[in-house]
Amino acid sequence: MSADRDPVASDDRHAAAILTAEDSISTLSRKLQLIVRNAATAVDPSLQPVSYRLLRTIQRCGTVQASVAADMLVVDRSVISRQVRQLENLGLVETRTDPVDGRARILALTEEGTLRMRSVNPTNRTILHGLLASWSAEELESFSAQVERLNEAADVATANPAT
Repeated sequence: MSADRDPVASDDRHAAAILTAEDSISTLSRKLQLIVRNAATAVDPSLQPVSYRLLRTIQRCGTVQASVAADMLVVDRSVISRQVRQLENLGLVETRTDPVDGRARILALTEEGTLRMRSVNPTNRTILHGLLASWSAEELESFSAQVERLNEAADVATANPAT
């Protein structure tokens, strides 16, 4: 009986493939964390990776509400508050009052913040750009669809932790 028709062999192959995928994702995650940590250090040696991600978010958006940035980065608002204080002290970010909602804070890069971010990433491309530049559009579209499928499954799992 071939492995295609043997349910036990098929289950073993499926389980092994899931373990391989998990190991690959874990390895990629660690490598991406290192890339972000190095970028943060290049902006300022005292900068945490989450601060770099916040700077990158502000850079991409132009300005962003602190609460929206927290949601985008999937962190608690208190994390954003701590990072904003550090970034303000370093002269990289300024906080403005939202003209629409006077209670909300709008974050913007200062001139110094813009200069430092450009010095780390002059092309303003994503961290993955250099890693994926040689992939075809078809490969990228297929990969993106698979990652989106995984993200959707993760959304379900995090929304229903008991399942």
